[in-house]
Amino acid sequence: MKPPLCLVCGSTDSATQFTVVNFAVNDQERAGLEARAAVGWVGHPENAYWFCAEHLHFGTERQSMHWRDAVAEIRAVTDGFPRRLPGS
Repeated sequence: MKPPLCLVCGSTDSATQFTVVNFAVNDQERAGLEARAAVGWVGHPENAYWFCAEHLHFGTERQSMHWRDAVAEIRAVTDGFPRRLPGS
């Protein structure tokens, strides 16, 4: 799993609470994820994105969407990302 980095603001502040959101995948992607899990693959799934507490709602509101669509919509409603916050 990649270390926490908010998809929206780019924060990596260790004092911040982060949550990973797993967006939906299509059947082919699901089969790939299951095959990797079956052989003990360790890594960061393509549908998993970190959000800081302030921006978590952007992810949870779109959790049922396919990950590409969710990321595109979040980008559209936040005028692009990530934006580094001062001190992060």
